[in-house]
Amino acid sequence: MNINYTNLTSSYNWMSQLFGVKKNQRNGLLNLTDVINAKNQKIPSIANKSVKSDKEIEEIIYESGICVRGMIMNGKSESEMHQMIDVSEEYRQKMFDECKRHFLQENGVANGDTTKRSEIFRAYQLSIKEDDRLKGTWSLQQYEKQYTSALAAAVKAANPNWKNGDSFDTSILDNVTRESVESTLVKSGNTLVKRSYVSGSSFDLQI
Repeated sequence: MNINYTNLTSSYNWMSQLFGVKKNQRNGLLNLTDVINAKNQKIPSIANKSVKSDKEIEEIIYESGICVRGMIMNGKSESEMHQMIDVSEEYRQKMFDECKRHFLQENGVANGDTTKRSEIFRAYQLSIKEDDRLKGTWSLQQYEKQYTSALAAAVKAANPNWKNGDSFDTSILDNVTRESVESTLVKSGNTLVKRSYVSGSSFDLQI
């Protein structure tokens, strides 16, 4: 297999949520070596080919089902990916529900073995056009971050000594809804942040 991993790892990165790689469900990037090692059973064709071009590698990866088309960052800058676009209410709700379910199950610990976030990201990517998938994934990730932060803040408000992993009264989260969290958020550049006021008015547009 003629693949120079040293060169490719710097040019091929994917969002970790694209893959069901339990050991790495955190937000961030995976390189080609990580993907090949984790998914070698899914891409037998690559072992039988002399791959000469980046495009060939992309097609093998797409055809293998390792990631959704449009989600390879080769040739794209972070600024192209890190843009906020509209995310449908359907998928915001699905992500909120998963954040809350996982938070309750694991007492606030981000456990890569039990989260179903990857499945939600993948389904969302398939629901939108290819050109929007990197930006959409980034945008949904911003919501995910704020949902989880709001859940932790609610528990800490009721129990200042609580820390991730400690049990808590689950009724604390009964009134934490997607709508209640989103009502506190504004877009700030390419991220979502909690609303902040300067001289009595918000510094950015409310979502």
